[in-house]
Amino acid sequence: MKEVQIVMMNKQRLSRILNACSLSLLKEITEQLEQTLCLQVERFPQTSLVMMKARDSVSDQPFYVGEVLVTECTVSFNQKFGIGLVVGEAPQRAYCMAAVDAAINAGFPILEQWRERLEAAEGAIIAERNAECARSAESQVHFDTMGAYNDRH
Repeated sequence: MKEVQIVMMNKQRLSRILNACSLSLLKEITEQLEQTLCLQVERFPQTSLVMMKARDSVSDQPFYVGEVLVTECTVSFNQKFGIGLVVGEAPQRAYCMAAVDAAINAGFPILEQWRERLEAAEGAIIAERNAECARSAESQVHFDTMGAYNDRH
């Protein structure tokens, strides 16, 4: 049952995991791909600027926040292309993500082989984000509490 879940993992979920997992895990996966497949770099990792789009929470209208520095890379295998796009300057991560994307697009069963490690990485990422949200919530100012305090004094 779990195996079917990871095999059917959509690219958005996989991209989130690969963007946030440890670089060492990503390098392990890529090294296996390089030994197994004949990957060809179509576009070496390079940085560029892209416009970041957001949605106004009040009017629900889209707007551009500004430019964001990204690193992008394109790799191919058997005429199937893979793209790696990472926020910030991270050429190694962009290359590794492009290699994984190319392997998936070519039908190589990479997800089946790395299912457990990817799920474990996803669990660690979620736990870290939850801990960060909890730390942030601790420092939140509660204005209704401040009003009640001021009314008493």
